[in-house]
Amino acid sequence: MRKTLTLVFALSGVLGAAAASAADPATDAADAPSPRAAKAAQWRQQFFDKIDTNHDGAISRAEYQAWVDGRFARLDSNGDGSVDADEVATSPAAVERVQRRAEGFVKRYDASGSGTVSKADFEAKEMQRFDRLSNGADSITEDELAAARPFKRHHPAPSSTGG
Repeated sequence: MRKTLTLVFALSGVLGAAAASAADPATDAADAPSPRAAKAAQWRQQFFDKIDTNHDGAISRAEYQAWVDGRFARLDSNGDGSVDADEVATSPAAVERVQRRAEGFVKRYDASGSGTVSKADFEAKEMQRFDRLSNGADSITEDELAAARPFKRHHPAPSSTGG
């Protein structure tokens, strides 16, 4: 249980610190940010504004502590001062995240707009991916697959630092 709590705080601290301190991409007329970079910058700003409760442009230690305490309180649904994996997995934030991912899956694969994904819908979309990755060939080599990084969004490459 102590490991779970440590992990929760470590992850929230790392994510929070990274998001709060990340620099916005350079934006001049010739090098405008991509829509993805703009969305990330907007998310970082919203995240920063949420923690910077007095809106002075800096996150104090007290503001960050209040944010950490609030996050833990949302995970600790029974209010006993500790959380386990089941409590984290069933927290409202986790349930909401799973729901959003499920809705995104259906939106991506539901060809008919019925709100359901048939096996035919799923196969058609995945075979379109194969055709794109293989450039119309009948096979994909391991190197071609690695270069295409078709699952980068869901499975980032492991760190080269061994950590």
